[in-house]
Amino acid sequence: MTIPKFQKLILTWHKENRRDMPWRKTKDPYKILVSEIMLQQTQVVRVLPKYKEFLKEFPTLNSLAKASDKKLLHIWAGLGYWKRALSLKKTAQIISKEYQGKFPKEPELLKKLPGIGPYTAGAVACFAFQSKDAFLDTNIRRVYLYFFFSGKNNISDRKILTIAKKAVWKKNPREWHYALLDYGAVILKDKKINKQSKHYTKQSKFEGSFRSFRTIVMHFLLDQPKQTATMGKIDRLLKKSKSPYTSTRILSALKKDGLIKKKGNSYSL
Repeated sequence: MTIPKFQKLILTWHKENRRDMPWRKTKDPYKILVSEIMLQQTQVVRVLPKYKEFLKEFPTLNSLAKASDKKLLHIWAGLGYWKRALSLKKTAQIISKEYQGKFPKEPELLKKLPGIGPYTAGAVACFAFQSKDAFLDTNIRRVYLYFFFSGKNNISDRKILTIAKKAVWKKNPREWHYALLDYGAVILKDKKINKQSKHYTKQSKFEGSFRSFRTIVMHFLLDQPKQTATMGKIDRLLKKSKSPYTSTRILSALKKDGLIKKKGNSYSL
């Protein structure tokens, strides 16, 4: 398929099938970054209510930069991957202090900020500033694999980006990438396509995973009056939850991520 035909197909479809999401109604880089961090490995349906709640509590970059970790984690509860929240706050602090509150527009600069990888950097630069750089996520990658690499395997992102860079609709990169995201999510639901990628990894199940028991401990601490609990209480909680992982291992992992603190024989947020 030629690039012009590909562009026409995607854009024509998108004209009638564009998904309506609150973060698509803004060009504020802060609000777009919040949505992109929340959407990392999390379904849209779970993000929608949290996005609204988060921005009500932290409406600006500065308000997030000054937020307490406890308050931030309370609002974040339900999204999982807790470290994302702290990385988002660190990024807000860096932009507030080192960039005087103004977001860097270039993907390469954005990638240097905590918790921001190639996709998130490309997405923020594109959706907030109309950057013409191509970028990939699971859905966008699936579109290119389907149209340009049918029947082929072990395809690297470098090969895909060679085509993606040529395909960017320069007139409106923002709409172009929304169109790719929507086409990949709505039309190309066959996840087998993803296996053609050299970088394919199957996401592990949450239920019964190490992450799930970390989350149990986090929710338990959030529910305590002072967000603190003794080692004994956490031990009993994990035994009751039938955790195959020791409390020491789980608490060490949470502490390493900066999510909890230890004082004596107690742990707190």
